[in-house]
Amino acid sequence: MKFKTVAAVVAAATAALSFAAVGSAAAQPLGHPIRHKPASTPQITGSRLLKGLLPGSEFGSAFTRFGSPITSGGKLSSTRVRQTPASLSCGIFADNNYVTNWGNTAGAGVIYENSAWAANWPFTQYSVSQEVVQFPTDHGASTFFNQSYTKYATCQSFAVANPTDTAPGGGSYVVSDGSARKTTVSGHQAFWASEEWAPSEASGELQDVEVLFAISGTNVYYLWEDTGTNDEPSPAWMSDLIHRVQALY
Repeated sequence: MKFKTVAAVVAAATAALSFAAVGSAAAQPLGHPIRHKPASTPQITGSRLLKGLLPGSEFGSAFTRFGSPITSGGKLSSTRVRQTPASLSCGIFADNNYVTNWGNTAGAGVIYENSAWAANWPFTQYSVSQEVVQFPTDHGASTFFNQSYTKYATCQSFAVANPTDTAPGGGSYVVSDGSARKTTVSGHQAFWASEEWAPSEASGELQDVEVLFAISGTNVYYLWEDTGTNDEPSPAWMSDLIHRVQALY
């Protein structure tokens, strides 16, 4: 079975928020109306975002964390765009989660493994990954969301290699039947992408990788499942994830 790689590439530079105080009406001379500055978009750190991710119990009693969660840290990250979905190969984009470098100010992600997957296979998930990335503006989040949709729609057939796997076959996968379709989750824009992954070390075995992206304000949310059926990841899970993260602000 396959585990999605969660990659954290944290920029050294940090973005600082500034909130300007607005003077009172009494302090303004007559004839000079108050000019209110636009309210700054609320931003929190990756360490804070991590607290909003769904617990393993949301997916089922047998789900436990695989590896360590990742975050962009306790400070806001640089908004410099160091990579885009289009700049990555299909294999790298599909097999990794990045919590920084998209021009986002913060991000967090975690993977859960289902220890009871075999009993109900293929009608269950082997593993579930979730992630949230926070951008400084709605436009930045929308740009990344749309670029991700385009990438999944384009990547219909490709190979994924795992250079760290020394077992026979090398742990590589041939990915086919890629597709992406737009949808909504609790009124939020979303898209569902589906792929078939054929592992080189298990001839004839197919795994379905199902991906659900959603956007809400400055945040883009992501659910990724390694499962045995071609079904959309639970919109209820995504809705809960969005609500939990929004409650942090």
